[in-house]
Amino acid sequence: MVLAVITLTVAQLFDLGTFVRMVALHGANAEANPLVRYLLVDYGLPMLAVAKVAALSLVVAVVVLLAGRTAQTEHRRIVGGLLVVAILAGLVGGWSNATVML
Repeated sequence: MVLAVITLTVAQLFDLGTFVRMVALHGANAEANPLVRYLLVDYGLPMLAVAKVAALSLVVAVVVLLAGRTAQTEHRRIVGGLLVVAILAGLVGGWSNATVML
């Protein structure tokens, strides 16, 4: 479980890091997600980073909470699905940011 949470965190920070670099090179209009673009334009990069870390913390907390209930099979499935989706979201987001920079 620890490795999965670390992988999730690294994937999401990869997305954030490539986003920061992409915005520095190409500006806010390079971001395809309208919600993220709105947060960036209206509140700035520091607030967007805080929102990203807060969302990551919430996901990690839910994973840890549900993973502690190993007796229930449904919770293990939810934890696994949540981890897969969150890791893939970070990797796809980071990859799309990197392709814009190229």
